[in-house]
Amino acid sequence: MKLKSLLLGGAVALAGAPAMADDIINMATSFQIRSMDPVSQGFWMQEFGQGELLMKFQPDGTITPWLAESVERTDDTTWVITIRDGVTFQNGKVMDVPTVLAAIEYHRERNSGTQAVLPAEATFTQTGPFEITVDTGVPVPEMPSILAHESRLMIIDVEPVLAAGEDYEALEGAGIHTGPYKVVDLNDQRMIAERYDDYWQGTPAMAGVELRFVSDVNARILAVQNGEVDIALYPPIAAAPVFAVTPNVNLALGAPSTGGFLSAMDVTNGAFEEIAVRKAVMLAVNYEELANDVFHGAKIPATSLYNPRFPWAVENYRYDVDEANALLDAAGWVRDGDTRTRDGETLSVTLMIYPQQPDLVPLSTAMQAYLVAIGIQSEIVSVDNVTEATMNDLVEWDLAMVATGTATVGSVSGFLNRYVACEGDRNYGGYCNDRVQELIETLDVTVDEETRYDLLREIQTILVEEDPYVFNATILIERALTSDAWSNYVPAVAWNHIKYDTAPNE
Repeated sequence: MKLKSLLLGGAVALAGAPAMADDIINMATSFQIRSMDPVSQGFWMQEFGQGELLMKFQPDGTITPWLAESVERTDDTTWVITIRDGVTFQNGKVMDVPTVLAAIEYHRERNSGTQAVLPAEATFTQTGPFEITVDTGVPVPEMPSILAHESRLMIIDVEPVLAAGEDYEALEGAGIHTGPYKVVDLNDQRMIAERYDDYWQGTPAMAGVELRFVSDVNARILAVQNGEVDIALYPPIAAAPVFAVTPNVNLALGAPSTGGFLSAMDVTNGAFEEIAVRKAVMLAVNYEELANDVFHGAKIPATSLYNPRFPWAVENYRYDVDEANALLDAAGWVRDGDTRTRDGETLSVTLMIYPQQPDLVPLSTAMQAYLVAIGIQSEIVSVDNVTEATMNDLVEWDLAMVATGTATVGSVSGFLNRYVACEGDRNYGGYCNDRVQELIETLDVTVDEETRYDLLREIQTILVEEDPYVFNATILIERALTSDAWSNYVPAVAWNHIKYDTAPNE
């Protein structure tokens, strides 16, 4: 049985693909790595076994040492980083304090993402053979998360990078990373990496990695089925029943993600200017049904803005259609069948999605059903770029549905400052709550853990019970498709798809 007859409508697998070697990890992803530029493209390298960071985000929500041996806060503005002894770059150079400091300075000078999270006045100073003392000047409570974020402070050997200038092709084979697999070739179709035998954690399990860039989801699926790749990333979860009955195709699920399918309401125009309508919509969503039926148990029910594994998560989402209807009744929206009106106006909204996330199609269809149950009419519009469409008023919309993390690698401030703060660059719906703004600004400089948890809990309470704006529909679970030989593969959190011990079934 071929998937194309069930799902793909005639899509074909990868043309001209060579036979796979048994000792190579063959993987397909939808996103192309365009160059070895450490700033604009280098973050991909920790995902596929080439680059590493000082700290590492774990499935249970903790952050543990990676290239660092430890990271400790000694006061509100001082951190001490102890780097690991015995690590070398893939070109043989020892990773020591000066090389780590050079990597940090490289990113601070060139990387806007790094500049956004590290104060300009922060200093990084060698204070021991393996020790770096960081004086941030102002509190930076999420320092461990910054050190664990792939696009902030990837540790690279800066010397060959500076020598290459903008000739990033010269970095192919230059061994500028510390990971188990060294990039030796990168083109528009694929990236080839070979095993680094002197890797600090031990000999990597496989001889190399071949990563293919395949934007078409159907082609990625067929490549697994036909034995052309071992693992394909970003499969459509709605097709889980088809995967279950298709030979050599396995849906592999990992830990719950730090994000989900987020819904943001336009509070400045239309139906969601009214708090009662926003509250009613959140009550109308059947979060359990979305996760377990619509997405076949391949997501977990959203219970709050955060993955329930986080200690600050407040599980305050509820499904109560009767209460939702009562709110709309009390607000004067008169129901006639599946429609509500008030003063001659029909209660209706527009749901906005985008094609890069195919699971938004079944999600938005389910959302329409939930809205009808409380008398709200709706239509769906698809745009290429949600941020551009919302911020530039390219289309009329009421509910924007996006996939994003609310606590990426354990960091909450980035999401809150971008999506929820009054002047956030991704505050799609024009939300501005004075108390929430105050809480966000306080959180940004609060170091004490329990105080931070209290601030986050109050933010969640306001966003559900007092002044709703943004909510999760589901929490994502890390997922991939695998061949039978790789059916034990466990998709990783924080995009770390390939590790030194990643290997097929025994």
